[in-house]
Amino acid sequence: MRRTMPVVGVLMILLGVLVAGLSMLTYADKGERILAEKRLAGPLSDQERELALGQLRGIEDRERLNISMTVGGTVFAAAGGAVLVSVRRRAAEARRG
Repeated sequence: MRRTMPVVGVLMILLGVLVAGLSMLTYADKGERILAEKRLAGPLSDQERELALGQLRGIEDRERLNISMTVGGTVFAAAGGAVLVSVRRRAAEARRG
């Protein structure tokens, strides 16, 4: 058990950073959102307006998902760091006493 906890901590950090990094790389392009908003501002038929609204909602959903995944990955990496710190503290305490 003593040897597996540091490995778990390091894996948590790596996985958290990987998830956060991938989420930021796949983040929706700002130009795509601006284009969808401009499309809505122009004169549209009801069917075109519904289509443009759906596209904008899809972009917003993807942005929210990416933000959530980035925050989750960051929290997971921080928890891995906390695991490493606690393992090191326990090891230091065991050496002292």
